[in-house]
Amino acid sequence: MIVSSLGHGYISTYLLKEIASNGVRCIGITDNPQYLNIKNIENISIVSRKMTINSLKKSTHLVVTAPPKNSKCPILKNYRKEIKESNIRSIVYISSTGVYGDHKGNWVDENSIIHGETNLVNRNRIKAEKLWSIFCKKNQIILNIARLGGIYGSGRPDLSKNIFKDIIVKNDHFFSRIHVLDISRLIVNILFHSNKNNLWNLVDELPTTRKDFLEKIIKLKKIKKYNFKDYEDLKKNIEPTKKKFWQANRKVSSKKIKKYFRYTFLFPSYMNGIKYTIKNQ
Repeated sequence: MIVSSLGHGYISTYLLKEIASNGVRCIGITDNPQYLNIKNIENISIVSRKMTINSLKKSTHLVVTAPPKNSKCPILKNYRKEIKESNIRSIVYISSTGVYGDHKGNWVDENSIIHGETNLVNRNRIKAEKLWSIFCKKNQIILNIARLGGIYGSGRPDLSKNIFKDIIVKNDHFFSRIHVLDISRLIVNILFHSNKNNLWNLVDELPTTRKDFLEKIIKLKKIKKYNFKDYEDLKKNIEPTKKKFWQANRKVSSKKIKKYFRYTFLFPSYMNGIKYTIKNQ
């Protein structure tokens, strides 16, 4: 088993360490100097994008974290032939729970209707998911689509930035999140144990408002200067792309992936996840 990560970055840094700890060889592919200059560790090689084709030829499994561009996944667009002719028989495509769009604050699961087309970013993800599904079905490759909630962990959110100056508050507006360590453990489960096409929501067990999430950080870090601003007072001046973000309200369920893998979260909610993250930064 050889796993390549295309679009290697924040998530993949944790993911490849988790995979490699099981004795599996991993290749991270990126041109980002932040990750490219990290020294190779046991079972993990970080290589530049010019090595993509060579890496694909060696791989049996592929994790795609690169975001779509212009309604297409750049990996599928540029390396379709190479993937088809390789020994790759299982792909995990990293998408977003944003594809569900607005569900008026109600719960959604993997069978819920997709409403995310109103947002350009989510519309591109929906299209990329469909293109990967068509390609993998045609070429008899197992495809697992992992839809991630908001990602947090070491360095996220970036507390060096003044994110507490004007905190937008919208009552009863929920977001689903997940710690990066749970993401990596769950994707390892998918890679090792999912032998058929599937969709997975990767979120923790407690959707919450942005206000509650940031208030937890404020309390733990003993931040003195912060300011909450009501969304209703600001919405006329919020740029359209950001307004779409605030117009999509939903609670995302993780019941399927917990039940299938009998998985217990390291951090079932942001409350213990943020505490751990801040303590270890």
